Amino acid sequence: MLDQQDGENLRTTPPSLDDHGAQYVEWEDEADYVTVRPASLRVLRAVVAVLILAVIGYVVYTQVSKWVAGQLDPDGEPGANVEVTIPFDSTNKEIAKILESSEVIPNSTFFEYYAQWNDLDGFQAGEYTFQENMSAEEAIARLDLGPVQIEYGEFVVPEGLWVTEMLPRVADQIPGVSETDLAAALDGGQLETRYRPDDCEDRLAAEGVEIPHGCWEGMLFPAKYFIEQDVTAIEVLAKMNEEFARVTGELGYGGAEQKHDMSAYEVIIIASLIEAEAKTDRDRPLIARVIYNRLQKNEPIGIDATYIYGAQDRQLQITTGILEADTPYSNRYQDQQGLPPNPIAAPGRKSLEAAMNPADGDWFFYVRIDEEGNHAFAETSEEHAENVIRARELGFLDQ
Repeated sequence: MLDQQDGENLRTTPPSLDDHGAQYVEWEDEADYVTVRPASLRVLRAVVAVLILAVIGYVVYTQVSKWVAGQLDPDGEPGANVEVTIPFDSTNKEIAKILESSEVIPNSTFFEYYAQWNDLDGFQAGEYTFQENMSAEEAIARLDLGPVQIEYGEFVVPEGLWVTEMLPRVADQIPGVSETDLAAALDGGQLETRYRPDDCEDRLAAEGVEIPHGCWEGMLFPAKYFIEQDVTAIEVLAKMNEEFARVTGELGYGGAEQKHDMSAYEVIIIASLIEAEAKTDRDRPLIARVIYNRLQKNEPIGIDATYIYGAQDRQLQITTGILEADTPYSNRYQDQQGLPPNPIAAPGRKSLEAAMNPADGDWFFYVRIDEEGNHAFAETSEEHAENVIRARELGFLDQ
């Protein structure tokens, strides 16, 4: 039989038959053969591949686990003692970084996560003795014990003092630290305070102010302080200076100019005026508003406490002659506008806060009106005159 393909005659050979009539298929090329492997072999190869992956995974897991464990519990025994200070209000992250930098632990990140996983927090501030190469568990156990107990003393500085009153009071409370030591430390240039103008001394000298340590006035924070028994004068003042910077920073004094169009130092002066005038917390933001209102209207602030400070005399009797005197602390008459050249007292936190956040109102006057020291506030001179009459009737003003 002939088939026609591509113009050529091709001869086909009929397939061979075996004895039973079955056909043989004849292959002329070995490439036409296909090797069919048993299914069991394919399964074996899959199992081997899975086993290899499992071994690789186990090796990787083992190495990673070993590395992680080494970050939490390093090889070797703890080493030399390390003295570490944990500052007040430190977070776990901050503590971890301190311990890593001191070579107490190898990895701050793993320490932080370890503390978080174990719901550990609220470690005490203070001085600790750790060892180099500690595990996270060992370091936390040491933190749980609390800081090293150091023999402490204390001193207290109330609000409203002048520096000339503050130094002897502090010296009386700290054995081994004298008023002379404190004065020398203030004048020695070893401390820098935040917000005070760099040319403060020149400004006060130009205005004829001769009050000792006038540029430190209002810049040492009044509070109770804990100290070591062998504390020095410079360390005492540094504590008060640092606390003032911390509190004013928390209260936003860095943004005073944007908020009040005044320097932070001027707002601190206002805080000192509030401290000198206010007797109750309720009155502080109200008095602050009176001061701001008067300054904005170019009115004298009219605060007697500035005269007392300028004279450095708590018993000063305010007379007409004193009010009319032309000093940097005079503020009764129209040509005596503006703030005094420096703070007139050590303001506490509430006065500092009131100066930054005065109450809303249109008051220009106030006068004491009760035994607790609260004041009556007025918007007009007529209202104020009525409050003055009432204050006199109640015995809070001289007749």
